[in-house]
Amino acid sequence: MPEITHDIDLSSVPHRPGQSQDLEIKRQRAWNRLSEEEKLWIADAWDLTGMIPSAPAFREMQNASDRVLYVLVGTEESLTPDELCYLMIARWFRNIDPATARAKMAQLVSQGYARHTGIGRTTATEVGLVKLEEMAKHHYGHTVADYERRLDHRRTTSKNRVVDRGESNRSSFGDRSAPTGRFRKEIQNNREPNARQDGWSR
Repeated sequence: MPEITHDIDLSSVPHRPGQSQDLEIKRQRAWNRLSEEEKLWIADAWDLTGMIPSAPAFREMQNASDRVLYVLVGTEESLTPDELCYLMIARWFRNIDPATARAKMAQLVSQGYARHTGIGRTTATEVGLVKLEEMAKHHYGHTVADYERRLDHRRTTSKNRVVDRGESNRSSFGDRSAPTGRFRKEIQNNREPNARQDGWSR
């Protein structure tokens, strides 16, 4: 199989408070830790990751557990610890080591904010999304206007991010107004073999 590469470069990203230093070096290190299967998984999940309109911004997460939960909710896919590490640095510009990611994912499962979906894979639950939404309402004092602003921003900058994991009739991670979910099988069925996507090459 041809080598899978992710053609992005974080070296020119300006540093901001709450972000890690040496982003590109850490991104490459995280990418090299991934297995070929994990790289394929990341390639399929990449376009589904993003901001959660009904939650605080990622930079407002105050601890590692909340940041891990944010990535799980914001990714729409189950993740291994190494996949989570890569997405956190590549998408949200924050570094985390695999051991910490693994421990925090296990903690979130024990608290009901996440669940295991297979050997070594974890996904967020509806309860996890609700926790982030409660943080927006109670801890950060975000108003309904703030929520609408986030939702409008999400809709005008990229595709609506929609997920329904089948856990409840209201389940729609990150966008309560979304009518349906998008599942991995839809991505796989619609994808051309060996197709090149934005930022990806094989």
